[in-house]
Amino acid sequence: MIKRLLSLSVLLLTAIPAQAGGISVSQSIDKAEVEFEGIVHLEIELTWPGSQSAYLFDRPLSPDFDGLKVRKFSTSVSSTGSGEKEVTTKKFRYTLVPTSSGQGIIHPIEIAYVTWPDSLPGQLVTEAMMVTIAEPKPVVSSGEGHTFSVYVVIGIILVVLVGSVIGMVVIRRRRPQEVVKSPRDKFLDDLALLKTETSNDLKRFQTGLFRHLVTYLSTQYGLELANLSSEQIAKALDGTDIAPAQKEKIVSWLERAEREKFSPVAVAPGESIRLEAEVREFFEKV
Repeated sequence: MIKRLLSLSVLLLTAIPAQAGGISVSQSIDKAEVEFEGIVHLEIELTWPGSQSAYLFDRPLSPDFDGLKVRKFSTSVSSTGSGEKEVTTKKFRYTLVPTSSGQGIIHPIEIAYVTWPDSLPGQLVTEAMMVTIAEPKPVVSSGEGHTFSVYVVIGIILVVLVGSVIGMVVIRRRRPQEVVKSPRDKFLDDLALLKTETSNDLKRFQTGLFRHLVTYLSTQYGLELANLSSEQIAKALDGTDIAPAQKEKIVSWLERAEREKFSPVAVAPGESIRLEAEVREFFEKV
């Protein structure tokens, strides 16, 4: 009973939100005790006043567990209100399963972020949490159980054999099809790689961004845009079905890239990170 109360107190205590600057973090688990064959739901919630773009999370979370492992992960972001009353909530959800009995530990998780438009880095850290994990349920070892197990094994072997035969027939009749990514998905992959390769070098980033934008437009609209200027590209897009707002935004990035990839003027730290986040957010909504 005392052990149950201690575990429950840990559960309730770590659900209290902590705050750093304008962003707050809260965490919770749905149970303090779990069967070895059961699951535990962990949720981390970030809340801040302002729009979704006020904070950028450019690194994935790296949780560490003892006696538990991640079976499923998801994240979501939403906003309520508008203007000065807008509030944004970002949630990270983990489905955890036990790997050993005893005391399961969810170690503190570091959450790195960058403010916008200042591009100032920050970090939040969650509290450690504990879950009591029961012993595994005993396996039936009676004579009837052994007999039943033999039939189960025979059944599994038959299923595997039949499945193998069917699989071989299907493979012979069907050739594997290569998954083809859309121009937008290919651009987002190239953008992520460009960010990693160029770090905080804005000139290198702008050079690569110009190239990837041209590739996207050429593939998406069937145009030959290699070696053209941003002004020439804008004229070539006039004959396509691209939305005016989308065209205006992409052309503005091309024009800026032309200026800055050869510009000797120094830029603020983190500008390439902010620009990458802006471009990514735009294309994710296309």
